[in-house]
Amino acid sequence: MFPDVVIIGGGIIGCSCAYYLSREGVKVHLVEKGPLGSGASKAGEGHICLWEQPEINLRLEKASRILYDTLSNELPLDIEYKRTGSVAIAESPADLRSLEQTVRLLQAEGLSCQLLNRDEIAELEPNLARDIAGGALFPEDAKVQPMLATIALAQAAKKNGAVIQTFTEVTGIELSTSKAVVAVNTTAGRIPTKAVVCAAGVWSGAIGKMVGLDIPVIPRKGHIVVTEPVPNNVINHKIILEAGYMQTLGAEGGVAIAANIQQDHLHGEILLGSTREFAGFDCSVNPDVIEAMVARNIRFLPCLAGIHAIRAYAGLRPYTPDLLPIISEVDTVEGFYVATGHEGIGITMGPITGKLISQLITGQKPDLPLKQLSLSRFNQT
Repeated sequence: MFPDVVIIGGGIIGCSCAYYLSREGVKVHLVEKGPLGSGASKAGEGHICLWEQPEINLRLEKASRILYDTLSNELPLDIEYKRTGSVAIAESPADLRSLEQTVRLLQAEGLSCQLLNRDEIAELEPNLARDIAGGALFPEDAKVQPMLATIALAQAAKKNGAVIQTFTEVTGIELSTSKAVVAVNTTAGRIPTKAVVCAAGVWSGAIGKMVGLDIPVIPRKGHIVVTEPVPNNVINHKIILEAGYMQTLGAEGGVAIAANIQQDHLHGEILLGSTREFAGFDCSVNPDVIEAMVARNIRFLPCLAGIHAIRAYAGLRPYTPDLLPIISEVDTVEGFYVATGHEGIGITMGPITGKLISQLITGQKPDLPLKQLSLSRFNQT
């Protein structure tokens, strides 16, 4: 029996699509060229954030967090989901004024966040440097273990009848003379189908070329350092980010660095980020970048200087020119759908992306308007 849909990519986005489609009774065949979660999903810290702008990102994040509340109970594995809250830290008075604008915008959208002065943030997080200007509390943010979430979604999809095929690379996509999807060719053979979902992350551009599409997604590199397990009172809120982290999203040249401190709430390891850099598909660890990134984190949390790092790695975020994901059907190729370009918030937006793609394919009204996220916004011809 041929599948109704072939999903290309086995990260959090592809596995979310497989789960929500299979739950609707759609026959799904997911192919992944490596192991599940071997792209951006394995390199993420697991922060489910609710303070990204513009409004469409915030709406996606809020909807996805609600889905995580349900998924954490219904998936076959413990995905280590917990609402931990997060704290943003402002180094200077100017940073604090900028953060205040963000807080006001989010409050207007119904988010329960609050601005903190120097004394208030010191009370919440006593180990932070005492010379910072202030910060903000985002109590609705959460954490999840990215690989467990990815694998759990795949397992649940499999229980619903989906085929999950790893270590299988897509080599081509066949179209009819009228430019409709006919089949997907892989290193393991040909898979006839009438629909394809491109959830290939930073490799989405190569998949798009197979059907004559320009999917403008390129890799943006980021480094992570992992420490030894430490007591849970090192940071009370398990996610602390420098307010300037958001400004690194728009950085275009060189290496952008901002403090990002996240602790595994079950095991105690601290993950330190973050960097953003356009370096092609290079995933090698740069010692100079690591040194600068760690120094930035120690500046805000001085006790890190006495904690041992046990490993470091780098991953690639799928970046789009306007910093918005692509969640879209494609008018020019019948049966082709795109779910990619989430940059650093694929873990946050994974569930809602999968549900929206499922709604598009099954003819349901999407939970959110998708015009802003259409591939056609990049002037496809």
